[in-house]
Amino acid sequence: MRIHLTLLSLILLVAACRTGAGNAATSKFKAPHGDSTAIIAGVDTLGITKGQIEKMLQPMTVQIAQQAQQSGQSFDAVAQPMRRQITAQLLLQQIMKLEAAKLGIKVDAHRVDSVYKAFSSQYGDSAKFTQAMLQAGDNPTSLREKISIQLASSEALEKGLADSLKVAPASVDSFYAANKDRMGEAGKVKARHILKLTKSPADSAKAHAEILAIAAKLAKGMDFAAIATAESDDPGSKGQGGDLGWFNPKEMVPEFAAALSTMKPGETSAPVHSQFGWHIIKLEDRKTGGAPSLDSVRTQIENVLKGQRAEKIIPGYYRALVKKYKAAVLDSAYKEPELFDEPKAEPVGQGLAPMMPKKK
Repeated sequence: MRIHLTLLSLILLVAACRTGAGNAATSKFKAPHGDSTAIIAGVDTLGITKGQIEKMLQPMTVQIAQQAQQSGQSFDAVAQPMRRQITAQLLLQQIMKLEAAKLGIKVDAHRVDSVYKAFSSQYGDSAKFTQAMLQAGDNPTSLREKISIQLASSEALEKGLADSLKVAPASVDSFYAANKDRMGEAGKVKARHILKLTKSPADSAKAHAEILAIAAKLAKGMDFAAIATAESDDPGSKGQGGDLGWFNPKEMVPEFAAALSTMKPGETSAPVHSQFGWHIIKLEDRKTGGAPSLDSVRTQIENVLKGQRAEKIIPGYYRALVKKYKAAVLDSAYKEPELFDEPKAEPVGQGLAPMMPKKK
């Protein structure tokens, strides 16, 4: 599970957090005004209540109920991990707000207005946007306030991680040397495929017979895309007539890549067997040329390396802030382990599983 401070989750999930009287006799935390449900977590003086959690969970109740029915679990068994994540999101929202204030970060009103306009434009017209705000319990003023908080929090996060995310030139050079053949457009192909899936060894003979029958149809001039739509077992591409878009063959399983290496645009392969089953591939186009220069992709590589580094260090950064601001969870059922507990060491050296062909 990853904990994200995204603008979308802030707008759609976070309820108004203005504090009210609360119950000071039992906790230093104060619940939102008018909320009498139990306080289950808090930071500074802000209390997070069961009522808030359930309100934010409400849009997902149908999905949770369906998942519970399919898995044979109770509703609460499926919902509780989501409750923990929502609790963590609310705590992090307040923690990053406190951190931004401590760093003296102030957000320019023009930036807030720009994000507000960009978000509203996604809805097409003002009526739909207004309806979306109402459903989230917002109005233009409260939404702008949340945007301002999020922008300040993001800036605080960037400042907090700045030193840790610096990328050495040698790291860029090393990444380029190892990956230059995968970068840019050179070597990419555009292709379609038809897959007859094999879920067990017993399925292989049946799938082979089916793919041979398809090959016979193609040999008679039947349309590849039409057959893929009707008969392919790849759910990711069959709706597009087997279209996989542009991709690097090295991203595919070895047998698939090997078949493409000998094909010319316009050609259709013989049946190809892989760990997923039997394929027929149609190569539509191929891009040629050399690898991009290091200077042309240096910024791109730096961003990739920063992203990889951020994935590793952000959870620890959040845990350090939780301790710094003494955030607490009063009900252990709502405690998100990733936010409070140091992770156990994981084995290293795990290889990457080969990718099944899919639409890009």
